[in-house]
Order: sequence, then structure tokens, then C-alpha cells
Amino acid sequence: MAATELIVVAVAIFVAAFVQVLAGFGFALLAMPIMTLAVPVERAVIVSTLLGILTSTWQFAHLRRDADPVLVRRLVLGAFAGMPLGVWLLGAVSDRALRIALGIAVLGATALLVRRVSLGHLGAPFDYVAGFLSGVLNTSLSTNGPPLVFDLQARGLSPERFRATLVGVFAFSNIVGIALFLSAGRVTSAGIGTAAAALPGWVLGQASAWPLRHHLHGERFRRLVLGLLFLAGVSAIVAALR
Repeated sequence: MAATELIVVAVAIFVAAFVQVLAGFGFALLAMPIMTLAVPVERAVIVSTLLGILTSTWQFAHLRRDADPVLVRRLVLGAFAGMPLGVWLLGAVSDRALRIALGIAVLGATALLVRRVSLGHLGAPFDYVAGFLSGVLNTSLSTNGPPLVFDLQARGLSPERFRATLVGVFAFSNIVGIALFLSAGRVTSAGIGTAAAALPGWVLGQASAWPLRHHLHGERFRRLVLGLLFLAGVSAIVAALR
């Protein structure tokens, strides 16, 4: 692996790990666009998946006491149900169409959140639907965060409960995701080697952001979440139109 490639990947993983600790999501969203400047998309997906699993599992181990177990269970069960459909869509629908649909849906959801739409009155069915959509996106576009973020943010969870619940869903969902990648033969030695080389960047990003997470709350936290959602929607549409 060339030195330039290693630097780009390490920077991507550092930024993604840093933001993931602060917001509770955004790892693949930020890591993938930067990494693909230096390495093939196929390898970047594996690096993002492997280190994303490490990120969510490590964070959930430390934050699980703040998580909402009922919401985690509902969202995870919904995600498991949606993953097979995502696998089917990956082969039946064009990547461009999926990304455009995702981008439009995310921007629409962001607009609702900007208007402070509250969904706290909705019960379990809404959680299962959000989890289901997350599962579909996980196995079709490797972008499973937006439906979960919309659900939890619209319910008005505190930043601590938001982060812990979200990474809990990611931790369990990623187990199935990596199993699907392994069964498809997509986890290559090159991908594993690149992930290992980027590990110091991951450690530094985690360590740098961890002490700051308690200082990001209230309106600051809400603006960060909305900004990342907007970035997710725009990047999905831009990627589809390239």
C-alpha cells in the first residue's frame, strides 16, 4: 500500500471515528467519500465495515447503560427483517435509483426535523418501520443510519440516550452485515490489511473525541445531527448523478 493511500485512509478513519463518538453515527458517511479518493470502492467498503463494527461494538460496551433497551430491541428486530429485502434490491434495482431515493427521503426527513416535528406519540410500529428501512439500506447501500437517526431524534431523546441507543442498534446489525459480506467473499486480504493499517487513525479519532462528547448537548447536538443528515442526503444524490 502506497504511503499516499495510507495517509488518505488514515485521515478518513480519524475524521469518521471522531464524529461517530460525538454524534453516535456518521462513520461510513464520512469515511467512504474520503477513502475512495485513494482506494477502490470495494476495498473502502470492507475497511469501513470492519472498523465500523469495531467502533459500534466498542462504544456500545461503554455506553450501554444509557441505551433504551426497548428501542434497541425494536429497531434491531426491524433491521433484521429488512436486510433480506436489501440484498434483493441490490441485484434488482440500480444503484443510482436507490441512492436518489435515499437522498430525497433523507432530505425530506431532515426538513421535518428542522420544523421540530415530534413523533413521541407514535408507538412501536414506527420503531419497527424505521428499523426495517435501516436494514434494507444496510445491505443495499451500506448506509443504515438515516432512518434510525430520524426516529430517535424525532422522539426527542437526550444526546446520551440517543448515542447509546443508536450504537447499540449498529452493533447488533453489523454482525449480520459482516456475515453477508463474508458469505459473498467480499472480505479480502487487501481490505483486512488496509483496515489494520488505518487502525492507529481510528484509535486517535476515538481518543480525541471521547472527552468532548459531554460538551456537545442541547441545540449544538441537534445542529450537528441535522448537519450530518443533510450531508447524507446531498452526498447520496451527488454520488448517484456522477
